[in-house]
Amino acid sequence: MTTLSQTKRILVPLELNETGEDLLYYAGQLAHALGAELYLFHACKTADLTYTQQSSCIQKLRSFAERVFSREFKYSKVAAPFDCVVRPGQVRDSIQSVVQEYQIDLVLMDAGTRANNGLNREATELAAVVMDLVSCPVMVLPASIRYRKLKNLVFATDFTDQDQKVLFRIADLAQQLNAKLTLVQVYGEEERSQLCYYKAAMLEIEKQLKGRKVAVRLLEEEDVLEGISEFSEETSADLLILATQDNYLMERLFSTNYTKTMAFHTRIPLLTYRQHKMKPCSGCCVNCTSKQKQEQLQSVHQ
Repeated sequence: MTTLSQTKRILVPLELNETGEDLLYYAGQLAHALGAELYLFHACKTADLTYTQQSSCIQKLRSFAERVFSREFKYSKVAAPFDCVVRPGQVRDSIQSVVQEYQIDLVLMDAGTRANNGLNREATELAAVVMDLVSCPVMVLPASIRYRKLKNLVFATDFTDQDQKVLFRIADLAQQLNAKLTLVQVYGEEERSQLCYYKAAMLEIEKQLKGRKVAVRLLEEEDVLEGISEFSEETSADLLILATQDNYLMERLFSTNYTKTMAFHTRIPLLTYRQHKMKPCSGCCVNCTSKQKQEQLQSVHQ
């Protein structure tokens, strides 16, 4: 029997502004639901930090958090315990080392404020960069979202290309939240000849997860992302989960092509896990090929 993996440490990169307040409120609720501790991370955007500057930044961050928590959780008193982490430079410069140093289980980020029917491009690009930098799951919140209990999780996957370790981590998260988990594979018309293969793989995964609050589905749709979005809306999903080897799908999910149509998957949190894929990704190998060339060049120069 596998040991239940627990999400105990959540890292929250924060700006000390109104967007940061919304993110912090959500983080407090999520941490309470998981029984987790928060690590509030602020990048000071300076080249270096003296001891005095570091102490000052930590105090500002702590005061900011205490003010938000005292206001938002005044009566319910459900704010989670938290610690503060500050670093010089930008978030992308040090988040990898912070995740490793504090043994973070989950990074929680926001997708920025809405503008011109889309999402803040700088914020979504940062989220995509962070997904590439860290090994732990990354959860991205749509703009201005308020916390609601995560009771129904949708995991968009490929039953024939699923890392068992990642699968059980996701199932463990659902169990920790006391939530229902639905695994769905969206396939195109050209894949109908593989349907028997998909069904067999789906039944095998259902067998592996026996005893848990899990459902499995196969869904034919011309566009994978539209299919995922429609299924999430139909099932009233509270969280969409992906397991990918890079940030390609995340970038597509938050591209203006989808946000302009207000697709459902841009209105609920997105949680991504890192998983090595055996099959070609949805990027038609262009993204993967580019990464492979970069890795080969790096190995040559080493």
